[in-house]
Amino acid sequence: MPAKKSMEKIVALAKTRGFVYPGSDIYGGLANAWDFGPLGVQLKNNVKAAWWKKFVQESPYNVGVDCAILMNP
Repeated sequence: MPAKKSMEKIVALAKTRGFVYPGSDIYGGLANAWDFGPLGVQLKNNVKAAWWKKFVQESPYNVGVDCAILMNP
């Protein structure tokens, strides 16, 4: 249970500092849906860039691909 309490503290701090906001909060919110504040967007972009550099650019076996999510049935 200590891990759950730690995660709750992290989420509370992120909400207090404006990193994230509960998604659709004025409509009752959605479970596990978050909107990012200005600092949250920057943090997310930094994590994404670090991941891309490590696993795509530095690997000779991986290439980047950007595909459509919706497909014709």
